[in-house]
Amino acid sequence: MVIGFAFAISLLTGVLFGLAPALMAARTQPAEALRSNARTTAHGASLLQRALVVLQAALSLVLLVAAGLFAQSLNKAENVDMKLDATNRYLAHINPQAAGYKNTEVEPLYQTIVDRFHAIPGVVKVGLATYTPMEENNWGSGVKVQGETDINKGASWVKGTAEYFDSVGTHVVMGRGFTTQDTLNGPPVAVVNQEFVKQFFGKRNPIGHRFGFSGPAKTPQDGAHEIVGIVEDTTYTSVYWKNHAMYFLPLTQPAGTANDPENPIDKDQSMYAGALVIQSAHPIPGFEKIVGDTLASINPNLTIAKFQTFQQQIDDRFIEERLIAHLTSLFGLLALLLAAIGLYGVTAYTVVRRTPEIGIRMALGAQRTRVIGMVMRGAMLQALIGLAIGIPVAIFCVRFVKSQLYEITSVNTLVMAGAIGVLALAACIAGIIPALRAASINPVQALRVE
Repeated sequence: MVIGFAFAISLLTGVLFGLAPALMAARTQPAEALRSNARTTAHGASLLQRALVVLQAALSLVLLVAAGLFAQSLNKAENVDMKLDATNRYLAHINPQAAGYKNTEVEPLYQTIVDRFHAIPGVVKVGLATYTPMEENNWGSGVKVQGETDINKGASWVKGTAEYFDSVGTHVVMGRGFTTQDTLNGPPVAVVNQEFVKQFFGKRNPIGHRFGFSGPAKTPQDGAHEIVGIVEDTTYTSVYWKNHAMYFLPLTQPAGTANDPENPIDKDQSMYAGALVIQSAHPIPGFEKIVGDTLASINPNLTIAKFQTFQQQIDDRFIEERLIAHLTSLFGLLALLLAAIGLYGVTAYTVVRRTPEIGIRMALGAQRTRVIGMVMRGAMLQALIGLAIGIPVAIFCVRFVKSQLYEITSVNTLVMAGAIGVLALAACIAGIIPALRAASINPVQALRVE
């Protein structure tokens, strides 16, 4: 929507700037034009062109401010502390179910994968999970805390192995993470993030408390998982998702209770890993082939669905924002160029029309600097009027795009000052060329012009 709006503005003003003078000329009556002197006709055209230049300057300011805001929003979003570490991290998406494994057979498979990859020189951590941070995926459920009456809250959840938190750079702030003892037959445990604690426990210590699933379609599984640890509020799905309560379960433990008749263990799809996260001590050349060969050595049917670095996955979540920022900047510069060309054309035409007047001024002793100042004042006046119109319009229009901006609700002073400075510089460049030409007029030749 923003891109289309910017394109429409640039296209509309460009068409108006070229079409309006043509329409004005087409409506001129031949007899009136022959009776009128050139100065009168030119004066009317100049007023229309100046009005269009002012309009273009105002709209270019609006687009420049929008470009600055989207660039600032993108920079903020990309540099937010996601509580992740993407350094020397690689992601390989896999599908054990497609490789022929039953969910009751995946526990030894995951241990084999971990052991094989730890045998590769340079590999530090190996984690498996249903999905990973900044991936376009989200699983959620209702949550029922044992002993609590409020069951109307929900949270997202992820299942992972013992080294999963270390592999993505998430730190445990209290208690413990998962261990190799958190297996299918072990006591059901859970790790929660800080936002989960805030929403469900307030200032109480959640370690040792139990919770289960809740929902309108089934009886709450009260006390299914014991909370054993708390981790940071790692960003999942998008940086725009605030106050994101999450809990984490061991990958091979069933979600809910093991004796839940509505979710028997042999139908629990959450036990299948969707991603393999590998941390290395240093970049490993050709690592995708190494990962593929290692998985194939375990099972030829265990193939890589998608391979990329962790940083690439994070960057992919900002493709739309980056595209909007770049295209808005492009349209802003295009509008600025049209405004500068229009201002130059109108100023140059004004200088030509006022050549006799300038010649008389110079013949009477006017200094060249005064001539330059006179021309520049006329050019800058149009730019200032455009600014006076564009500034309140830009401030007003922010309310329509702030939903697409990250932590920006109003026009930043720095962005506004930058847009004004760019427009003022363009106006100076567009006006100084005709001004210098006016100052170089020969008074004698100018007085001969009819």
